[in-house]
Formats: sequence, structure tokens, C-alpha cells
Amino acid sequence: MPRPMAYAACDMSAADTIAATAILIVGAPRSGTTWLAKIFDSHPDVIYRHEPDEAVRGGGSIQANMALWVRQRDPRTAGKRPFFRKSWQTAPARLLRTGLTYAGAAASRIGIPDWPIPDLGAIEQARMVIKSVRLSEGIGEFARAFPDGRALLILRHPCGQVASVMRGTKDGRFDLAESGTDMPFDEAAAIAFAARLGTDEPAFQHLPDAAKYAWSWRAFNETAFASISGQANARVVVYEDLCANPSVQAHAILTFAGLSWDEQTETFLCHSTRFDGRVGYYAVVRNSIAAAERWRTSMTVQDQEAVRAVVRDSPLARYWPDSAWQ
Repeated sequence: MPRPMAYAACDMSAADTIAATAILIVGAPRSGTTWLAKIFDSHPDVIYRHEPDEAVRGGGSIQANMALWVRQRDPRTAGKRPFFRKSWQTAPARLLRTGLTYAGAAASRIGIPDWPIPDLGAIEQARMVIKSVRLSEGIGEFARAFPDGRALLILRHPCGQVASVMRGTKDGRFDLAESGTDMPFDEAAAIAFAARLGTDEPAFQHLPDAAKYAWSWRAFNETAFASISGQANARVVVYEDLCANPSVQAHAILTFAGLSWDEQTETFLCHSTRFDGRVGYYAVVRNSIAAAERWRTSMTVQDQEAVRAVVRDSPLARYWPDSAWQ
């Protein structure tokens, strides 16, 4: 299938300028990346691009790719809900943009081709936030190339992330055609990573699925973590800490990114962490504590132990002491 075209939101020179101070959020799938990105998007001074590297992979330098992703305006990238009031956009423009997004979604359901979602505002006055679940090495490249930018790596408890991905696989939520296997992750990368640490491919293939998922967790997160080592403009966010103390953690994260606190963000945090109704798999509105702890009751003890056996030697295990496994 051909990739969606890149819709030009601004010229390349403007995109370069916007990219220079961008905020890049990276994490393995099902690690809370979208929620963290939407916390940023709730700030009036932010413009958000949701996984633009899924639409246009790039292939050049990180500078060239960032400029490309800044300009990407396909509906998935530029139309991720919910929408918020913006300082760089008038109220009528926001309503028009929202209407175009909903109309585009309805048109797509009846076979009408996607159309670009216009920004309808002075985006050169905004801070660009880009979220990716692919750029495990790219987060370090970004941090080094853009010293005025900010990079955030979000880490979720291995059992929490593995349980969520396994549930999504069971429910058929992932397209496995790209991976070429029955695993919804880069299995070749996980196998290669495990082999470097003493678990060769035959041994890997004999592992229970939960352990294979855990090796994928290690391959992605340890690669990303190593890539930002020593970078002052990069920071780790622990999903469980954000769930337990959302306001305190969000204050610290926004301050790190050079953004002030805003009432709109406070409102979104309250709404997105205290909902007790039925939620969708990809929803950003949920009971945050319950979401962080769900794996304890949904995951078998055997699967929990399989994950822990793989992760106990990880340099990232220090983020979750023994009490976090019980």
C-alpha cells in the first residue's frame, strides 16, 4: 500500500525553525506515550503531531526527517483528539479545524480519500510536540542534533507494557503484516538483542510468549535509554510515577520542556485520570491508577515470572524496586 502523501503545513525553512525547539516523546507501544503527548497538547502554546513517522518514515538525517514530520498533516497525524484551545489559533479557526477533522473521518468511512487537516494558525509561534513509538535510537540522534529541543523517553513497568500488548494481540488490534511474524513487534531486533546478551535464537524461540515480549521491551527501551545517556536535554518519564502523581509529574515535565503551567492542562489531567467508566483500548481518558496496576490481576503469575526473569538484569530494572513486582 502506498504511504500517505506529506501535506506541506509550512515551507522547509520554517519547518527547520520549528523543529529546532521541538519536544520529542518516544516510548515502546502501550507505554503511555499518547497520554503524555496529550498532556503536552493540552498546553495552549503547543501544536501536536501524532506519530508522523508512521505516515512518512523518512530515511534521511534526523534534521531532514524532523522537518518532514513537522509538515505532515494527514488526518492520523494532525487530527488526534481531543482538541484544545490554542494561543496561536483563533477560536473560529479552532472550530473550523475541528469540523474539518470530524468531516474527514466521516468521509473516510464511506470511501472518500483523506484530505489534509490545516493548522489554521500561526504555528511558528507554537512549540511542536512529536510522538513516536519507533525512534528508539532516533531519540538520541534528536537530542544531539537539536540542543534547544527536548526529548522524553517514557518507560512503563515491563509487566504493564507486556500485558497490554498481549491483550491487544489477543483482541486482534494490531496489523501483523509489517512484522512478518505473529508477534506485534520487531522480532528480528528482539532476537538480535537477546543474542548479544547470551540468549541465542533457538533459545529465544523456545521461550514463552511473555518472555519474548519482555525481550522486545528490553531491546526498545535499553536502546533508547543508552542513546540519550549524558544528554542534558533528555529525560526519562516513568509511567507509574505519572499515574500516581499526575499533577506533580506533569509540572516537572512541562518545566523541563520550558512550558509554563496552564489551567487547561490541569483540567485535562483531572479528566484523564479519574474516569471510572468503560474505556477503549487507545483511550487517553481512564482511571490512571487502575490502568497502571491492571497487569497484577489480568496477567498470570507464570507470565509475570517469565517477564521478570528476562528483565531482572536490565539496567532499567532499577526504576521498579522489588515492591513494584509484588
